[in-house]
Amino acid sequence: MKKTPKVVNVADRAREEASVAKEILGPLVGMKLTLTRMVENMTGKVDPTIRYPEERRAYSDRYRGAHILTAREDGSPRCVACYMCATACPADCIYIEPGEHPDPLIEKYPTRFEIDMLRCVFCGFCVDACPEEAIIMSRETEICAFGRGETIWGIDRLMKRPELPEFGLGYRPNKELVDSRLAFVPKEKVQKRLAGRVTMKEDVEMIPHVTFDPLKESEKR
Repeated sequence: MKKTPKVVNVADRAREEASVAKEILGPLVGMKLTLTRMVENMTGKVDPTIRYPEERRAYSDRYRGAHILTAREDGSPRCVACYMCATACPADCIYIEPGEHPDPLIEKYPTRFEIDMLRCVFCGFCVDACPEEAIIMSRETEICAFGRGETIWGIDRLMKRPELPEFGLGYRPNKELVDSRLAFVPKEKVQKRLAGRVTMKEDVEMIPHVTFDPLKESEKR
């Protein structure tokens, strides 16, 4: 047996439920979250703005930024020129020239190790392939250059960068380096919680715009 369909007149129901208080308070209830956020921002309770570059978003410790070549205790590159990173690189941006190491316990070392940063896709395959923990990644994202030659980073550029203490370490096989060491000391960052979709930021010092002078490096060579 079919039930008789119930007919609802929306206009009649709206007239029955209408009231002055409801019409005034209804939009305010709907805007509760918006008004709450507005008051918190005006009173300084929350500070969602990141004042770049004095403040930066706090990226993960496994962020894939610019590469780092690690060193041995004597300061020499830990790389043994095995070509594993160059072979694994999908962008074919790593170039290595090997040489005989004076230490008989070390078979080879790179006389030339270069990464073309314009071709690099920052995938981290080179870090995964390296058997010596000789190459890791940083959290450095601000890579700029005035010419094509500055985008090809050699051994000195990959090992000694004055800006890296501010950015910190990124993607690497071990959180604490086992056998390798760095040519710089990373700084501890103070992180602040934020409201909304941006969850954290960190205070950093101003980083100079130019941290590498290719003319001075060419004079050394």
